[in-house]
Amino acid sequence: MGIYVGRWDCDYCGNVGNLGPHVHCSACGSSRPEDVVFYMPRGVDSKVTDEDQIAEAKEGANWVCAFCNNSNRNSYKACVSCGAMQDDSEKSLEVREFTESAVPRSSQPTQKLAAEKPKPRKSYLPRVLVFIAIIAFGYIGLSQISSTIDVKITQLEWERSIEVESYEQVTESDWKLPQGGKLISQKKEIHHYDRKITGYETRTRTVREAAGTEEYVCGKRDLGNGYFEDKYCTRTIYRDKTEEYEEPIYQKFPVYKTKYTYQIYRWKPFKDYKSSGQTKKVSWADVPAFVDNDAQKYRIKAEKEAYFFEIEDHKGRQHWYETNYDYWKNNIFVGKVLKAEKSTFFGYFKGLKDESKVGMVER
Repeated sequence: MGIYVGRWDCDYCGNVGNLGPHVHCSACGSSRPEDVVFYMPRGVDSKVTDEDQIAEAKEGANWVCAFCNNSNRNSYKACVSCGAMQDDSEKSLEVREFTESAVPRSSQPTQKLAAEKPKPRKSYLPRVLVFIAIIAFGYIGLSQISSTIDVKITQLEWERSIEVESYEQVTESDWKLPQGGKLISQKKEIHHYDRKITGYETRTRTVREAAGTEEYVCGKRDLGNGYFEDKYCTRTIYRDKTEEYEEPIYQKFPVYKTKYTYQIYRWKPFKDYKSSGQTKKVSWADVPAFVDNDAQKYRIKAEKEAYFFEIEDHKGRQHWYETNYDYWKNNIFVGKVLKAEKSTFFGYFKGLKDESKVGMVER
């Protein structure tokens, strides 16, 4: 385990690079500060080989006299400056651990970081967000203020359709013969494939396996007495190994089933009979008599209807609404005036005041 001599800088005269174990500045004689920051400068061979220095480094952290603030070696039971006993002082220099990339190389950045926290960069994002929120809420608030206007119905329109189906004979194929189906033919066909193992093939592959562990220098430990020592971590050692394994060989086997071709009657779309107009008079399209007379072959699947009216807003723009037949028949006619709303501040059309029985549609 390597031991290294650290350095510290004098706060009083600014002398740089005092040897870590020295408790006084080599330039002005000032005492080493009790909040001293030890560091290991780059490019300096500071490894210790002297046995006495190694023993001193392993004594432990220096203790600080509670009466005169002098730093003393851990082995000293009394302060070398004032004679006070070690037992009367509780403060020792801090032992710290660093990764290799975080080992302090100068006292200045560390001291500055410890002395004052960097001021966070002023961000204007919160103010911008607040401003945007005020504008958005203001716009929403103003848009809610409405004025009542009169609009006139300018056009009517209606659509009706009758969907008719016919009962037709069709040809189909399936894996089962349905009830009512008239068999035409049947034959064996591939329904699906089964994947089965038919053997194995010996192959080789390279795998990594753990071969033990090793210790490595992963950082430095500030011993709190002006010395540093290597910090060791443990990691697993891996090695490549070639091994044989059996790779299964798969083959697809077809599975046959009987497929039936048959004729069967199904209800199929026949025709939609539509009618439409732009007047109040509505009617259903005429459905041929055979639909009613031959119910076994034809049937009405569904009847659909839709009713629309157009209004013109205060800016001359047209808007279409859809409603049900009863409301359309009794309340909607060309020229009728309806109550609507527009935005008081922005002027855009907002819709009819009473839309409980109508809905705006895109036409």
